[in-house]
Amino acid sequence: MLTINVTKGKRQRRSKKKFLIPLYIIIPFLAFFSYIYIKDQIPPSTVMGIFLYVPPKAVYETFKVSFDEQIPTKIQDMIKSSVDDIALDGKKRFEFVKRGDYTIKSTQSLEGNMYSKEYIPVGHAYWIKSNISFDDIKGIYVEEKDMDLVKYLVGEKEVISKEDIVSELKKSEEYIGLVSAAEITGEMKVLSVDGVYPLEKQLNTFSFRYVLEGEENMNFVSHILSVNMELKYGESSTLDTQNIAKINMSGVVAISRGLASKMDSLKDYDYPAQSIGEFLADADLTHISNEVSFVEGCAVYSGMRFCSNPKYIDTLKASGVDIVELTGNHNNDFGASNNAKSIEMYKELGWDYFGGGLNTQDASKILYKEVKGSTIAFVGYNYYDTMLGSLAIAGDSRAGANSYSVEKLTKDISEAKENADVVIVTFQFQECYSYPSSDVIYPICYKPLSSPDQKGVFRQAIDLGADVVIGTQAHQPQTYEVYNGGLIYYGLGNLYFDQYRWIGTRQGLILSLYVKEGKLIQAKLTPTLMGRDLIPKIAGESDSNLLLNLLKSARTF
Repeated sequence: MLTINVTKGKRQRRSKKKFLIPLYIIIPFLAFFSYIYIKDQIPPSTVMGIFLYVPPKAVYETFKVSFDEQIPTKIQDMIKSSVDDIALDGKKRFEFVKRGDYTIKSTQSLEGNMYSKEYIPVGHAYWIKSNISFDDIKGIYVEEKDMDLVKYLVGEKEVISKEDIVSELKKSEEYIGLVSAAEITGEMKVLSVDGVYPLEKQLNTFSFRYVLEGEENMNFVSHILSVNMELKYGESSTLDTQNIAKINMSGVVAISRGLASKMDSLKDYDYPAQSIGEFLADADLTHISNEVSFVEGCAVYSGMRFCSNPKYIDTLKASGVDIVELTGNHNNDFGASNNAKSIEMYKELGWDYFGGGLNTQDASKILYKEVKGSTIAFVGYNYYDTMLGSLAIAGDSRAGANSYSVEKLTKDISEAKENADVVIVTFQFQECYSYPSSDVIYPICYKPLSSPDQKGVFRQAIDLGADVVIGTQAHQPQTYEVYNGGLIYYGLGNLYFDQYRWIGTRQGLILSLYVKEGKLIQAKLTPTLMGRDLIPKIAGESDSNLLLNLLKSARTF
């Protein structure tokens, strides 16, 4: 009897389990669907879709692409190889045909390109050579990543891969370098090609740009091609010259004495600017260092006490002046009041000034200029007259030049760096008086002075954070150097003055600074030569090379 009862109980329990399992599953679903229908939040079709949903199949489209007939076969092969391995289950993403839905074409546009690459020809900053001809190029240094593209661009030219291009360029002027605009440094000298300067005018010699044309999915297809070209041949690079700010910096302006006599006799008050004025004005900002104040009735044609007739302001207007530096030591020769009147005249003309002012506070102000998205700071000091303690320096109620001290230099550069992208520091330093008795080259004045220590003072400004340091006191150009990531130009020489007796004081330099997106990307020196007619002109090749070689010889440090 006992055995029979136990067996019956097991059967009953098994029967209950079979009945209960379906209820555990069905009851929650019934409750859920009832809630949905009662609340009417989701239509019945959507509910049914939960059970009937079938995931869509992946659509992998093959894009048919053709090339414009002007695109060389080698470039076609490079583009094809960059996407050749893109496939899904053996199906290619791209098929290149004669007539496709999309067409790759060459373009000169800087925007909307599928892929573009532009290389800038460079030498070392100390090179004498400034202009090259494509036909005369003997060899080219590039980084390994650029080998294939550069070889295509230059054809039969020798292309050599170098990890440190700058070091190679410093050794010799035989081979040029090719770099992207983003890779240009202060140690490089951007070269003109057949007279075209890449930072001012678009250079197509070492560039190509391609655009994709099509309709549906065009942006998507272009993006795929672009990404794969960049993976294989490096990031796209273009240089829009419209976004580059140019600043022209020049040397001594002292429209007085013999130059004043010449202008008055001719009654031609923009006389000295007739050859070089347009060149100076061709910049976003044009700077001069004017050392002489304008005085009504001025007719001083000799001596060492200088003034300018207000009519001579036409020369500065013809030079496109925007900024007047006032660190000079002759602005108070006819009294601080005439200096103050001159400053007011600059203001009326809409010109800015720095390195001097109406009083101590005004003279010590840092000038900030916004140009093409970049902020430039100008800071100027009269070193020499600070040491002498002369009345050329501004006082509490006296116009004059900004005084110098290490403490002030440190504070000003720190402040300028916080508020500006590029910091330019100028000095009215002691001049070189060792001119020869005859018109011969005298090398010592091309060097920085040893006493006082001009090199030490200028280098200290770079060490404190300045980007560019310029001596605007020199009547004869002095050498220049790349130092600790910054650029130093010890003296730019005369711009407008009467010192025609010596070759050194007839020579001059105009420094053009190029700034893009808050970065100083290049500095270009343009040698000038003043004739015995006292009109400075852009130096020809032989005169230019003479000056640059003299500056090279003076750079013995």
